[in-house]
Amino acid sequence: MPRLCAVLASAALCAVAGAAAVPEPEQLAPGVYAVIAAPEEAAPSNHGVVGNIGILVGDSGVVLIDTGTSARYLRQLLAQVRRITPLPVVLAINTHQNPAHVFGNGVLRDMGVPVLAHRDTDAFIAARCQRCLRQLVQALGEAEMEGTVVTRPSRLIDGPATISAGGRTLDLLYYGPTSAPGAIAVLDRESGTLFGGGMVTMDRIPDLKDADLGQWQAALRSLGRIAPARIVPGAGPVFDPARLPELAGYLAAIRPAVEAAFLQRVSLGEAAAAAPLPAYRDWALYDSMHRKNVEQLYLRLENAYLNAP
Repeated sequence: MPRLCAVLASAALCAVAGAAAVPEPEQLAPGVYAVIAAPEEAAPSNHGVVGNIGILVGDSGVVLIDTGTSARYLRQLLAQVRRITPLPVVLAINTHQNPAHVFGNGVLRDMGVPVLAHRDTDAFIAARCQRCLRQLVQALGEAEMEGTVVTRPSRLIDGPATISAGGRTLDLLYYGPTSAPGAIAVLDRESGTLFGGGMVTMDRIPDLKDADLGQWQAALRSLGRIAPARIVPGAGPVFDPARLPELAGYLAAIRPAVEAAFLQRVSLGEAAAAAPLPAYRDWALYDSMHRKNVEQLYLRLENAYLNAP
């Protein structure tokens, strides 16, 4: 009986470990890989693997684009990187503050790997991530988040920049407050691959909580003019840049829809039903994230109305 219990326990542990594994990196171009996560909210069923990560392998090292939801996530990712190349990770970039993209920072800090971000992203991490970590522990469980700590970036930028890391030349694209203050995109010059971070989602409703819709739409137009070979969004599948107008269309349509609902004097609870965007109903998280977006914009309009001179 003890031997049987040990076998069963081992099998259960293996099943959990297998289920928690980070998706296999997809090669997009020589030295360019993307880990495409589920376009979902963080939950035990997906182990918090809900944010895409980029892997760039150069002549002398590896650059990670974002670091995942937990220390476990990042360690599993590093094991996959080691199967791709023996070269060391020399830099990670936090494209924005979203919890699905920054909580592997602590593992890299312990390895002596610098993490780069915009100064405003660093400020968001400092102000919000302890609360985000508590929420993730509640959502995913202590075992899933074991060893995960809030770790701020060690290298900061204040605007757009071009850097060389690991033997690759990267353009760090910053357009001011867009999807959030401090959000940046990363263009790998050699392959023409654009990692959109928080500025770009596809087939998944974006989160507008911290957004400046006007500047975000202008940034998407600028990204389109770059004409990258492919775009890796912060969430959703890799896509052709010809689809960028779909995301821009959502940003352009939601504000007038919410304004119309506000003018109808519907209640906050009725606002989402009064401001539907049917063209995006098939995008992931439409029911939950679109409702949140409508309610956030509704509250902004209400606040502006109540505080008007």
